[in-house]
Amino acid sequence: MPKAANYTDEEILLALIWTMPNKMTKGQIGRLLGIKSAGQKHWRDRFERLGKKNLLSIEKLDLGGGELFHGSPILWYYLTEANLEAIWRQYFIHYDERHNLVNDPFLTPFSAGIWNVTSSLEFSKLVGSKFNYHFLSATNEATPIKPAVRIGSVSKEKTWKLMDAVLSIGWKTEAYRRKPVLLDTLTSEQKKAYNLVNSLYDGQIKAHPADYKKFTALFEKNFKYYL
Repeated sequence: MPKAANYTDEEILLALIWTMPNKMTKGQIGRLLGIKSAGQKHWRDRFERLGKKNLLSIEKLDLGGGELFHGSPILWYYLTEANLEAIWRQYFIHYDERHNLVNDPFLTPFSAGIWNVTSSLEFSKLVGSKFNYHFLSATNEATPIKPAVRIGSVSKEKTWKLMDAVLSIGWKTEAYRRKPVLLDTLTSEQKKAYNLVNSLYDGQIKAHPADYKKFTALFEKNFKYYL
């Protein structure tokens, strides 16, 4: 069973990333996470706090023909490309005053130091780019995930790594396309997943050529030494 009502802000944002670009009420997000308490006032307060930080978007539901309900308005919660950029800046290019360092999850054995987020102030712009947003949305629509099952079984550290992987999927796909030798590091199951992602990637390139051109321009600028 997933954890009751004690999800962290990071876990809530990860669930929204997995379901983007869907708009949902707090009750729907609660059911997505496998809990019922998301309809309570403290959940609305939490979403408002995240909204003030631009980590998610809040929109009042258009009921049409005047107010049909008394009391609190019905609100949609969802993510935009600007939210993705804010999420990246908050959690992955965040200066830790206590330890006097910049959080850099890319400098890990898995990524072999390829993704150095501290090397460029434009890094988060790519994470929040329109093409990456289109691609993330297409990926999630094609491969739906049940966040309650995934989140309920992972540690805080794993949650951060999953957020990292989801938000940087466009960068990694582009690198693997340009440097096929990287595929040698993947298992057979990972290669199957990559083939699916790559086909979706091709679809988004054809659907959004202008956004993809901007995306690759930033990629080439930030990875010129690596490539």
